[in-house]
Amino acid sequence: MHKVSVTVLGSGSCGNSILVSSEDTVMIDAGLSCKELERRMSAVGADPASVDALFLTHEHTDHTRGALRFCSKYEVPVHGTDGTLSLTPLNGVRTVPISTKHAVTVGSVTARPFPVRHFAAEPVAFTLQVRGRKIAIASDLGCVTPRVVDDMGSADIMLVEANYDDEMLMSGPYPDFLKRTIRSDHGHLCNEDAGVLVSKAASENTDRIVLLHLSKENNTPEKAREAVRKGVESGGHRPQIAVTEHGGMNGPFDLR
Repeated sequence: MHKVSVTVLGSGSCGNSILVSSEDTVMIDAGLSCKELERRMSAVGADPASVDALFLTHEHTDHTRGALRFCSKYEVPVHGTDGTLSLTPLNGVRTVPISTKHAVTVGSVTARPFPVRHFAAEPVAFTLQVRGRKIAIASDLGCVTPRVVDDMGSADIMLVEANYDDEMLMSGPYPDFLKRTIRSDHGHLCNEDAGVLVSKAASENTDRIVLLHLSKENNTPEKAREAVRKGVESGGHRPQIAVTEHGGMNGPFDLR
């Protein structure tokens, strides 16, 4: 029987990508170069040729940088909303439009996109059902909406953005307009909001939280972990918390 595993290949403004593998394999975002995706997959024993589909959350280059080259080389179809596909260079690659109204099945993987608020054309996050396991991935969102909580609810593993520590951001060198953008409802999640999200969405089924997209300038792994730990424990749950450092990899995490 095939195990289900989740691997963060890259996280942060330098490039984001997540691999979900069982007997079928899907990639969420391809924000690293094709060469770097290949290198990092090789490091965890994954074959780039095994990827059956790429799902894009939105069109920003730190989520799409390697999509054209990787998907052309390995003949991988790209799934994305109309807004995302219209703004992502994918000439010659087979594209599959998706909608938050419908799930998409690729072999043993069923992906359900749901809307998030972010400064992008038509951004989404995803839950994936694989062999009875639920994987929730929410990165690049500015606020926690009821829809986000509902869709992520009771996942076995949650991969959640914890982009910035508010005090570090506000006292740091960024210009005021950029601070306002990051803190807005269409920006990024701070550590405390990530804690709120997991406290509301986690259940007794939730074994692990993986924190994503930490800012290099405005956060630390220690601050992110502590804020989310407080949040999730306030909801009465104690899943393991793994922090993905900026630019780093994490996993694979096996779901049995």
